[in-house]
Amino acid sequence: MAKRSGDAEEARALTTYKGFNKDMTCTPSGVRFQYEVGKTYTTDKKVTRCGAGAFHSVLMPLDAWNYYGPATSVFALTTASGDVADDPESDTKIASASISIDMELHLPDFIKKAVAWIKEAAKESVTTGYRAHAASTGYRAHAASTGYRAHAASTGYRAHAASTGNGAHAASTGNGAHAASTGYRAHAASTGDYAHAASTGYRAHAASTGDYAHAASTGNGAHAASTGDYAHAASTGNGAHAASTGYRAHAASTGNGAHAASTGYRAHAASTGNGAISAALGARSTAKAEVGGAIMLAHYDETVWPHNLLAVRASLVGQNGIEAGKAYRLTANGEFEEVKE
Repeated sequence: MAKRSGDAEEARALTTYKGFNKDMTCTPSGVRFQYEVGKTYTTDKKVTRCGAGAFHSVLMPLDAWNYYGPATSVFALTTASGDVADDPESDTKIASASISIDMELHLPDFIKKAVAWIKEAAKESVTTGYRAHAASTGYRAHAASTGYRAHAASTGYRAHAASTGNGAHAASTGNGAHAASTGYRAHAASTGDYAHAASTGYRAHAASTGDYAHAASTGNGAHAASTGDYAHAASTGNGAHAASTGYRAHAASTGNGAHAASTGYRAHAASTGNGAISAALGARSTAKAEVGGAIMLAHYDETVWPHNLLAVRASLVGQNGIEAGKAYRLTANGEFEEVKE
């Protein structure tokens, strides 16, 4: 691992992680930059953390969520090399002169990488102090860390992981496992069946990919993402996002400017924030929004497989017969139809 000196230095190749917009672009300093898996990018400009021209990534996987939320982004395993700069008083974000985009990581694999990172860090220290780590892999095991920037990881069946420190992380991959983090910029991730992930800190994130899993985040600007069957994702912070792609999954977001999207079969999306959008694009899905918001729906021909897309339509609340707080689905003719809940 590179020294946390804050100054640029020549470093060996580092395994890192990077977040992107959905189209694998980043916008450092407001300039759109397109990345592609399998390619390497290099600069001859001076390397400074958060400076223009260098390539940024993180050493701790979940730190990527500080910049690209799990509900609205894609992530990749990367290799950073050449001159490297970081900030020892901040998270594990680094800047490098060169970066290789090795492979895309979907949420389950991404979270497993985070658990492995925390377990490795915990070999050095398992405490409750500053930057402490806690890891537990046993059956019904528990892992808890309360220190500033602390980490907690648990991989055992029915295991639990909890972290309450500022910038803290919590990750759990066991069946029925739980992950909870309440600190500022905290993260919570769980990939096990029936697993739960909850994060309440400012800019916090929660992601759960297991069947029947749940993800909830209440911090301002927070994100919640759940991809498991019957999964749920809920986010109540201003500007928050909630996304759920599992079969009959649900997504709900109540913050101003918040968004809720659900693509699972018979999924539901609801957003109550002003200016928020609710999009439910799965077959037989429903969506609802409040005054100042909008809905988006799709209809499929389910008599064939794969289902044929017949219609897609969006509308502001107050137009096209869409009333605030009421749920709608889309007919084969592209008409909105109210659904009694």
